[in-house]
Amino acid sequence: MREEAYRHYFSKASRLCAQKEKCEQDIRTKLSQWELSSEEADKIIDELKSADFINHQRYAAAFALDKLRFNHWGRRKISYALRNKGIGEQSIQEALDSLPEEYYENVLREELDKKLQSIKDEKTTKKRNKLCNYLLQKGFESGKVFELVDNKLSGLNN
Repeated sequence: MREEAYRHYFSKASRLCAQKEKCEQDIRTKLSQWELSSEEADKIIDELKSADFINHQRYAAAFALDKLRFNHWGRRKISYALRNKGIGEQSIQEALDSLPEEYYENVLREELDKKLQSIKDEKTTKKRNKLCNYLLQKGFESGKVFELVDNKLSGLNN
């Protein structure tokens, strides 16, 4: 690739990274759409990493907070999504650890209350199963889910 073309694609990729956090997989996909060879893409990605445009730790933290805040995902679903984007375990764990615990618990309770309102007059066992399944699908940890659901339902039955 000519230096002029390389600079053009590097500039486009760096602008993408500057607008919003991107991981290596996101940029690699974009470079592939621009029909760059894997060698050219590797060179651009290496330069983006060395210029700190691509930083997986920073990306993972932003991704985790966004998914909690906007999608109301739990830690398990966030972790799974980050793994699928090729983020390393250490970066994932640091991102999950950085989530504000009180906010996380509030989101979990809000999701429980929202789902509880949508379940009409069903037996407690069936209601419990629906609530637990819903929260587990959102990626919340099973221990927290079962404890919260049981506490909520026992409070309703008293």
